[in-house]
Amino acid sequence: MGALVEVVRGGSAPGRETPADLETHGTGRLHHNVGRLLTVLGFGLPVAGYLWLIARYSVNDIYQDQWSDVTVIQHAYSHLFDWGLLWSQHNEDRIFFPNLIVVLLAHTTSMNISAEECLSATMLFVATALLIWAHKRRSPTIPWLYYCPVAILACSIVQYGATLWGFQMAWYLVLLSMATAVALIDRVRLTWLVMAGAMAAAVVGSFSSLQGLLIWPVGLVLLYCRRRSGRFVIAWIGGAAVSAVLYLHDFNTSAGLDFPSSLTRHAISPVYFAIFAIGDVVGVPVKYGGHNDAVLALGFIIVILAVAVVGIYGIQRDEHSGTPVGIALICFGLLFAALVAKGRAPLGYWAASSSGYTIYDVLILAGVYLALLGRSSLSPDDQRSVDRSVPAAEHQAGSSQSGTARWPDSLVLRFGRWLVMAMIVLQLIVGTQQGIEGARLIHAAQVRAATTALHIKRASDLEVLDNLNFSEPPAFTRHQAEIARALHLSLFAGTSGGS
Repeated sequence: MGALVEVVRGGSAPGRETPADLETHGTGRLHHNVGRLLTVLGFGLPVAGYLWLIARYSVNDIYQDQWSDVTVIQHAYSHLFDWGLLWSQHNEDRIFFPNLIVVLLAHTTSMNISAEECLSATMLFVATALLIWAHKRRSPTIPWLYYCPVAILACSIVQYGATLWGFQMAWYLVLLSMATAVALIDRVRLTWLVMAGAMAAAVVGSFSSLQGLLIWPVGLVLLYCRRRSGRFVIAWIGGAAVSAVLYLHDFNTSAGLDFPSSLTRHAISPVYFAIFAIGDVVGVPVKYGGHNDAVLALGFIIVILAVAVVGIYGIQRDEHSGTPVGIALICFGLLFAALVAKGRAPLGYWAASSSGYTIYDVLILAGVYLALLGRSSLSPDDQRSVDRSVPAAEHQAGSSQSGTARWPDSLVLRFGRWLVMAMIVLQLIVGTQQGIEGARLIHAAQVRAATTALHIKRASDLEVLDNLNFSEPPAFTRHQAEIARALHLSLFAGTSGGS
């Protein structure tokens, strides 16, 4: 772990190093083969652990909101594509592209939920690889070993609530769309064809979930940091405006926000909700009506560090390092927390501790790490060209004004690198433990749900509400179960008749 921190200490590779030297630069005393082994383990273990979680705890059953997918599939069998139904809202979300994928899965896997979760995992892995590659492309002297913390965060099993719920495939599609847009926009040479690809990715994300609209402001931040042409900026803003207008056309603003009064007794400020959700990247569950001061304190620390990094590096035009990729991730994570808090704050800290949110909340820590990693990889000449607050001549003269201008940068690099690594280690240890325990609880709940669904005719309304779908009347869920059985979907794929 000390070796991982060492690279953030900075320093550029000597100009005459070979490619092999560049690849192992910063590994200190680590033997070359040891460094390779640690790199393979650093990337391989998080992926293996994530897939193990699915293999061990996944249940092929329709659960909660996913019962609405049955209607989409039923219409697809009779009308192929019912565009109105595909476009319709689900709570605050337009999930057009996830609906298309659900229809495809129904025709190919009989809506096997485990297969859907594996598809989500694939999206997560590809998105993580794209983000790492985008940063590495700008900071080629950084060895692959130092990107392992990003994989550890992104593939953390602390997000078990999203991992083991097929319906959350929509959020993984948003993540993949965001990563694709970032990787394309951040190309060293941006062409109109590449820009069109980035905008297409943003459109897919926008109509996969409400959070997908956040890709547009994040992309704008990246365009600013990279000093892109005004034509690209105008085109991007135009795409954002068109997407927002289409999204909001005939939009029901109250959908998904009408909570029962019994659930809103412990409403909190949206600010505290967002900070708590960000701090709960360690996955500590909170009972309804409770809270956790340690998680809230961790959230404050993460937010302060993230805001400091964005404030120091985000306002700079950086055409050299990978730092803007980290800034983009921080902005996406912070905006996501704010957006969720606006709609879910009435539910209190209990809702803020939902493990499903960590899919995006961990991006804040990953973004801070990448921002500091990218800044530390700059050569002295590049650092002077990036820092626009002080003329280059004053840097060369070593004036007191130059030193004053750079002290925030030095302070954040000096303390931020240790702080973010400490939080990543904490997240790994506590998050893994909580992730396994949470996965066990979800597995048990979904086994009960599967049993209730298979014998739904004998189940009471209370069992249907508690085990299958608490957000809809039992009659609705019973009807959906009949359709799923008739179409042989999910757990009904190998059944006939009813019980």
